[in-house]
Amino acid sequence: MLSTKRRLTGVVLGSVLALGGTAAVPAAAQTPARAGCGIAVNEAHIYQRWSALGGAGGWLGCPTSYTKDVYLNGAYAGKRQYFTYGTATWSPRQGPNMVVAAWEDRGYAYFNWGTTAPYRYDSFLVRWTSASDPGGTQREFGGGTGGRIRVREQNTGAYVFVVEGCDIGTFGHTCRQGWTLKASTPN
Repeated sequence: MLSTKRRLTGVVLGSVLALGGTAAVPAAAQTPARAGCGIAVNEAHIYQRWSALGGAGGWLGCPTSYTKDVYLNGAYAGKRQYFTYGTATWSPRQGPNMVVAAWEDRGYAYFNWGTTAPYRYDSFLVRWTSASDPGGTQREFGGGTGGRIRVREQNTGAYVFVVEGCDIGTFGHTCRQGWTLKASTPN
């Protein structure tokens, strides 16, 4: 039943996010929530993505850590929380509500991102690494304000994802906001 619920939740959310939409969460639901888990999801952006992905019974499962600050080169850059099946990371340099999330299910590693608003891009570059591909793979996907991909897992280790929004001009890609913070599947 849990697996069916996770798949149905993912299909609905994936369709919404792939079309550049966002998943609304009622104001009352934006408070810290345990929802049957021992640890609260208390960062609002991460909570909204976790809730949209089905909460405790969804794609990410229950939190396994408290929300942690993320720093790049010694400067504060966002927040990250680890879950049973993956991670969710708030990466505000790419948009004030930008959250990237990664999880695994049935031999696939999933990654979704959004919303980049107020930025809108012609394309997204997604890069991922794993134990079987330490040099990484990069692919280009359609633009907008968000998206979702899945990758067939080739090993049992973690898959680590980042995404960058780009505009395409006469002389190539211009990617002004840079790469997001990382999101990964569990080890």
